Amino acid sequence: MKPLRSSVILAMVLLLSLAAWAGTTGKIAGEIRDSQTGEALVGANIQIEGTSMGAATNIDGYFVILNVPPGQYSVAASLVGYTKKKVTGVTVSIDLTTTVNVQLTSSMVETEEVVVTAERRVVKKDLTSAEARVDASQIETLPVQEVSEVLSLQAGITVDRSGGIHIRGGRTSEVAYWVDGVSVSDAYDGGQAVQVDNNAVQELQVISGTFNAEYGQAMSGIVNIVTKDGQSEYHGTVQAYTGAYVTSNGYLFEDRNMAVSQSRPSDGADITELYYNLNKVRPFNNRNIEGSLSGPVPGLDGLTFYASGRYFHSDGYLWGNRVFLPQPDQFGNQVLAHPLTLLFDDQGNIIGASVEDDPVPMNDRTRYSGQFKLTYQLAGDMKLSLSGLGSKIDYRDYSHDWFITPDGDVRKYDRGYNAAALWTHTLGATSFYTLGVSFFVKDFKEYLYEDPFDPRYVSDPNVLNRDLYEYISRGTNNHRFKRRTETAVAKLDYTDQLSKLHQLKVGAELKVHRLYLEDFSLTEDATTGIGPIIPTIDSPLYEEYTETPREFSVYIQDKLEYEKMVVNVGLRFDYFDSRGKYPVDPQDPNVYLPQKEVNKALSLDQRMSSWYKNAEAKYSISPRFGISYPITDEGILHFSYGHFLQIPSFIHLYQKPGYKVTQASGIQGTWGNPDLEPQRTIMYEFGLQQQVSEVMMFDVTGFYRDTRDWVTTSSPVPVRDLDTYTSSYLTYVNRDYANSRGITISLTKRQSDLWSLNLAYTFQAAEGNNSNPDDEAAAYRNNTEPARALTPLDWDQTHTANLTFGLGEEDWGLFVLGRYGSGLPYTPTINQAEARGEDAARAVQRNSRRRPENYTVDLRAFKNFTFGPFTASVFLKVFNLFDRRNEVDIYTQTGRATATVQALGAENIDTPGRINSVGTFIVRPDYFSEPREVQLGVELSF
Repeated sequence: MKPLRSSVILAMVLLLSLAAWAGTTGKIAGEIRDSQTGEALVGANIQIEGTSMGAATNIDGYFVILNVPPGQYSVAASLVGYTKKKVTGVTVSIDLTTTVNVQLTSSMVETEEVVVTAERRVVKKDLTSAEARVDASQIETLPVQEVSEVLSLQAGITVDRSGGIHIRGGRTSEVAYWVDGVSVSDAYDGGQAVQVDNNAVQELQVISGTFNAEYGQAMSGIVNIVTKDGQSEYHGTVQAYTGAYVTSNGYLFEDRNMAVSQSRPSDGADITELYYNLNKVRPFNNRNIEGSLSGPVPGLDGLTFYASGRYFHSDGYLWGNRVFLPQPDQFGNQVLAHPLTLLFDDQGNIIGASVEDDPVPMNDRTRYSGQFKLTYQLAGDMKLSLSGLGSKIDYRDYSHDWFITPDGDVRKYDRGYNAAALWTHTLGATSFYTLGVSFFVKDFKEYLYEDPFDPRYVSDPNVLNRDLYEYISRGTNNHRFKRRTETAVAKLDYTDQLSKLHQLKVGAELKVHRLYLEDFSLTEDATTGIGPIIPTIDSPLYEEYTETPREFSVYIQDKLEYEKMVVNVGLRFDYFDSRGKYPVDPQDPNVYLPQKEVNKALSLDQRMSSWYKNAEAKYSISPRFGISYPITDEGILHFSYGHFLQIPSFIHLYQKPGYKVTQASGIQGTWGNPDLEPQRTIMYEFGLQQQVSEVMMFDVTGFYRDTRDWVTTSSPVPVRDLDTYTSSYLTYVNRDYANSRGITISLTKRQSDLWSLNLAYTFQAAEGNNSNPDDEAAAYRNNTEPARALTPLDWDQTHTANLTFGLGEEDWGLFVLGRYGSGLPYTPTINQAEARGEDAARAVQRNSRRRPENYTVDLRAFKNFTFGPFTASVFLKVFNLFDRRNEVDIYTQTGRATATVQALGAENIDTPGRINSVGTFIVRPDYFSEPREVQLGVELSF
């Protein structure tokens, strides 16, 4: 990217003042002919029943209906002198063409209306890159709870040990999320700002291959969600379920009368006391209630609504025991929550104490979410849609350190809201435009007590200064963090079916962001010891900023639909201005602590005005190309190529403003860089869609991604201290490289003869210099060698497979989901006994070994009962059916989730006076996946 002058921007705006609204609709096209002569019928009327959408055939008998929301429809064709024919079961998908060819019979031959069922082709003629689509009926049958779980089942997608989604070897921040044509990606870290409930999804599209020019700010893939609309008839659902963990690996302290300080074995898979407080079934551990209602608004023709809401609570599967309270007594000693019973050896020495059970959930989650949408068909050619989407999540992430003082750790509060308005105007039979505006807010906070001056905050050295493998027994987590991302978007999108061959889309998009962040840890006065206090603004312990970056983009996309070939070709222009500042002199960065004598003579205000320079605006152009070529009536080859660019996440642009580097020796930390260039990926893919039968098909696709200018950390920048350099700092730069290549295989059999099948398999290799932008910083701080060669990335999963098998009919069903993932890489820790020669050198190479493989089986069974207009459903879901203890994290000394004191080299620190033994601490329930969970629920719909 290069600097862009304002005159060039203005010229582009005037030339291409049309914009991108991500694909949310498809189209129906076809030909109407005489059934006896085969001649084209001119002026035939085609109508989508239950809607105002329709078209008339041209001189060639051809028709097209644009802007059709995804779903299933009945299409009627009629012409004076011919018998009306209705085609049912016409399925429309996002961005695809559904072909409906109809032959009409003279009314002299046939007088009654003819009804036929549409042929559902399992291969998509106009699919030029790999993707997956899941509609509402499929989501309903799957044993899943969240949209993210549906995503993880698709080919090309892997999930890391923290639950992050990676598409074809890219970082989690390289995925763009869209809901109803509006981007809901959080620019701060690339995550999804607003959560969508499963019951609100009409269709989920996952583009894991190259994507069209209308999509930007993504390098790996697109997740495009279209939510449900209100219909002309009332529909409603209410669903409730409750769930519990059912495992043989639960325990309580009282059940084994075991002291906190008593040693526990941890020598492999023989651990049976793993999950605290899951010793018995608690039916209401997890609970959920959700519902939806849609239909026409009474008294207002053409106005429909859709509303949904959900409440979900889970106590989680990771619990702590309230042995100590976080606040010490007046003498600074630990305070017990309950009296202990001392345990003695034969000589009368205290060897521990039995503990009373007082369980506290440590990874609980409460979520409120909902959506409301109004759609107003003002006239036959105009429509207005207003929608609101929101989610509120309060939760806690498990920290093993706080296991016996669970009241001292922080909680997290996540809020996401999105409001959008979309105006659609059909200009004629073959063109329409949409004008949309949206505004979304992501608000995140992390703290223990809401008031930063709450006297319950305690600055206690026990929180930070403990023996290795020892629990925290007093003190509080004094970290406080809050950020708010606001994004306003304006878009205009124009689509024109120029001819039977060309469908043209052009457009632009303007985004205005506002990012506020505050991050600090409470401390106490160094002289008086009074606290808590907030660090001063010039302290490196305090971070606060407000930034207002801008984005602008335009694109042009042409879809050429030849009889034997479909081509997608597009071009995209992106502009970004971070509006950030960085030091004029990198070796004198701290405006509060100048090093040059000439600067020391200036006041703070004077230094502020000249200390920084503005980051340059960036621009880029990226071409996209895809082709689909039928080799037989049932087989289609597809190839695509594209350049994809993405501005780095805002966290890497603005981190630690002010460059408050101190004079202390060593590396002081990592600072943001608002002048970063976009990250770049070139992606290729080649694949085959093949129909096996009328209900079965498979897709095999090979891909390669080449990623450059990945964000990483710089080498240390020295800070001038008169004539010497005593300290340094790091900043983010575009320097890393990565590539990934692999093969995806998808096999799909629709429901027929009582059964259905879906298989998604991915074989891939993903390697690069660094997995995380901060990996290099860790190497510099630890005085180890930074990356000099490509190594497997942290999420490099060689084999990933998901298999769904369904059995049943409309009123009953059983669906089984199996997941398999080969081991993710890790960097081993080698003890002295193993460190011998070249073999040891190879062994400690980054990500040179593999974790254990993981697999699990889930199921969903249901039975429906019909009572007039109402349908009641009873369902059962079981997650981790066989209660397998998958090892999601490991000790790098053993490569397993378990270890012994000897393997960790911790024999010498297991001494009297510790709060707990090493053997107790190293049994880590958070290193294992969730145990078996059983849910039982009911649903009522009409």
